[in-house]
Amino acid sequence: MVKSYQRYEQSHSFGVISSRSNIIWLPPTNKTSSGQVITSGLEEILVWDIKTGELIKKLRDGLPPGSSDAKLAKPSEVTAIEFHNDTNLLAAGYDDGSIKIWDLISGTVLINFNGHKSGITILKFDNEGTRLISGSRDSSIIFWDLVGESGLFKLKSHKDQITGLWFSNDYLISTSKDGLIKIWDLKTQQCIETHVAHSSECWSLGIHENLAITTGPENQIKIWELDLDEEESNKKLSELGIFEKQSKSRGVEVAFKKVGPNRYFSITNSDKTLELFRIRSDEEISKAIKKREKRLNEKGYDENEIMKSIHESRINMLIQPFTIIRSLFKIKNSTWALTNSSKLEILLSTSSNTLEYYSIPYTAKEVSPVERLHTLDHQGHRTDIRSIDISDNNKLLATSSNGLLKIWNIKTQNCLRSFDCGYALVTKFLAGGTLIVVGTRNGDLELYDLATSQLLDSVQAHEGAIWSLDLFSNGQSMITGSADKSLKFWDFKIEQELIDGTSDKYISKMKIFHNKTMEMNEDILALKISSDDKYLAVSLLDNTVKVFFLDTLKFYLSLYGHKLPVLSIDISTDGKLIITSSADKNIKIWGLDFGDCHRSIFGHQDSIMNVRFLHDSHNFFSASKDGLLKYWDGDKFENIQKLSAHQSEIWSIAIAHDNSFVVSASHDHSIRIWEETPDEVFIEEEKEKEMDELYESNLLDSLEGETVKKENDEDEDEIDNDESTGVNKQTLETLKAGEKLLEALEIGYKDFFDNKEYQDNLSKWGKAKLGEAPAKPSKNPLLQALNKSGIEYILETIQKIKPSQLEDALLVLPFSFVLKFLTILSNFINNSSILNNNSSLICKILFFLIKMNLHELNSLKDAEIKKVLESSVKKLRNQLKKIENEIGFNTQGLSFIKDQWNLRHNTQFIDETEHLASVEKAAKKRVFQTVG
Repeated sequence: MVKSYQRYEQSHSFGVISSRSNIIWLPPTNKTSSGQVITSGLEEILVWDIKTGELIKKLRDGLPPGSSDAKLAKPSEVTAIEFHNDTNLLAAGYDDGSIKIWDLISGTVLINFNGHKSGITILKFDNEGTRLISGSRDSSIIFWDLVGESGLFKLKSHKDQITGLWFSNDYLISTSKDGLIKIWDLKTQQCIETHVAHSSECWSLGIHENLAITTGPENQIKIWELDLDEEESNKKLSELGIFEKQSKSRGVEVAFKKVGPNRYFSITNSDKTLELFRIRSDEEISKAIKKREKRLNEKGYDENEIMKSIHESRINMLIQPFTIIRSLFKIKNSTWALTNSSKLEILLSTSSNTLEYYSIPYTAKEVSPVERLHTLDHQGHRTDIRSIDISDNNKLLATSSNGLLKIWNIKTQNCLRSFDCGYALVTKFLAGGTLIVVGTRNGDLELYDLATSQLLDSVQAHEGAIWSLDLFSNGQSMITGSADKSLKFWDFKIEQELIDGTSDKYISKMKIFHNKTMEMNEDILALKISSDDKYLAVSLLDNTVKVFFLDTLKFYLSLYGHKLPVLSIDISTDGKLIITSSADKNIKIWGLDFGDCHRSIFGHQDSIMNVRFLHDSHNFFSASKDGLLKYWDGDKFENIQKLSAHQSEIWSIAIAHDNSFVVSASHDHSIRIWEETPDEVFIEEEKEKEMDELYESNLLDSLEGETVKKENDEDEDEIDNDESTGVNKQTLETLKAGEKLLEALEIGYKDFFDNKEYQDNLSKWGKAKLGEAPAKPSKNPLLQALNKSGIEYILETIQKIKPSQLEDALLVLPFSFVLKFLTILSNFINNSSILNNNSSLICKILFFLIKMNLHELNSLKDAEIKKVLESSVKKLRNQLKKIENEIGFNTQGLSFIKDQWNLRHNTQFIDETEHLASVEKAAKKRVFQTVG
């Protein structure tokens, strides 16, 4: 009988406050709030309350990793987000080049777009929220139609990733890491101006009214004047000058803000600073010029020298440094928040997984010091989580990092306690779940009490880093292993301590007492005590594992075979097996009776940081720097499940005492809980699933490769210089949609053709009345089951294909099927009910098929097809004219209703004297001609 296992799948992910993408500030709904902020949490989108630090909403699409229908590949990370206030639409760009349009209120995905080959870097909505523009690392820019749910066109001219976008109705301005700034005419979809923005990379673009600012790799920012009404070529964008900011690092983001008559802009630097500037008004500039002219005249300068001096200082007159915000951590992104005439507020996200909210009070004369009002850092660690542990009752989780120890409620995923500690490398709950012991890189042992939230004891235990510790089964003693080549035994005892300020009052406190020391020849990397306190296994820097009898500390076994040091050890509950994982990417399973190696498994693609047995089982989990968590059968030596969700290396894992869940912590700051489900796993099914996914990815790669080769495989004399192309990208969904369409055309066309032939034969027989009447053709079983005709079945299949995938699905049709499809489309057009309900869909398909197969149709010279197309075009023109008239009539009707509403509900009060004066002024004057 085939053995089955219980499936583990991800139930929760937490610990991430803000990851790679930009952040968006949402205005507050009341006066006491500071608003909300939208951030990316790896593959999720998070909405936080700034003042309370609470997670309000979490948006996640797709099946949880590990579930039976989920893909084995890790989910794509969110790299860019953009929000449209009026429509409540949130666009999210992902690392795989896909874009999802979310409804923020319902938390559902409305549209999926696929067109880019690599991660999205920037997204922008138009004013109405009907169009979206995206820039990517693949150097292309794509315009998306949210109403038609399709890509309009792709602009290709830049040679590196897109870093800045701005667009109006007619023009688009883009910057890239290739150092260029380009202006595009959206009507012709061509680049009309190109300027060298910076000598190397151009990192960001900001535009407000007639002013544009770009930042380069140095501390210089470049100021440009924008005049899109300029008719002369290469004059729409002109360089005004260069301004040096205070920070020497590059500016990664420019953002403008208008507050009353004042204009401000911020530059986010790649270090810990954000610089604010104010743009002086024309009046201020003219006053400054007059003062400088007067001063220079007094010094005896002539007119040419004065003009030259004023021109050189033009940029310094235009831009006034306002203030500098200095964060505790490196700044990733920033956004403007609440602003008024007395204060400016800015929200920052940092590379240390925090959000900071700053306020800058100011008056017309002075700027007050910057105040940090709020910090969101409670729900995550600043640095990598190096160690985790679960309490005896499976309710609490302890996570430790450099400087922080956090206690989490596993059920609610809320942080209950935070302690400042040293650089923690190992963490353990003591029996009872109220005390925690932490081993640090400095060699300190720290004991914390959760009930009183205080440090009970701190001991300088070792001279080197404490890499591992383990508890005895009674919970009253422990062993620590360190880089100082020593094993130390410790006891936990309650000591009476004198209360400060008193002479006779004592309090009971748990303390750590040193018992004995065991010296080793090499650094100790890991240790494990068997559950029956019989054996002690110790991993050394010489790639071996030594096993001792715990009571006498006599040597028992030496396990050697790894090529690099063993990083983790675990012993099964029954004491029969010991597993070791190493930096050589191998897992070895040993017998504890003779020390024989049962099996060596090449487990991961990178160093294996942790292995843990399930309690009362020989099945175990392994975690590696390759970001994978794997579930293994220790008796059959087979991989049961691959759990892929972490975006980077996994440092530590912990298993619940009842095996109901597993927790993993990673370099990406995320903590993930993998719960055991009733669903069963069969190893063969998982292998088949993996092979299918590998085949599908290879198929898509080959299709993508063919497309690239087709684009590049051209003669030097006939290079395709099109800057604008269609938006096409084959995905698994589009291939499946194409297959369904092919199948529907095959079944539907045969039914249509057979019925047409039957009707022709019947009409001929009706006239001649010779022989037997023609037999009615047999219907396809599928059409019989659905009770539909072939034409209806094809139409239904087309309607089920998502608009964003329709063109890609049509691309896979062979030319023979295109001819059949044109005949079917002609039938659609002749059917008035189908045409009235699906005019836009029919037009879209017909125009695309003709566009993509134009050369083949011309070379075919088929009179029948030509007749079909001419008839279709004529009827479509009539239909579109009818629709145009309907829209015009409805528009005028709505305009009339609006005017009627205004007449009945809006009362206008007009001053009679002013009204008469305006009438007289506008009246036509009588002209008397002079007759000579």
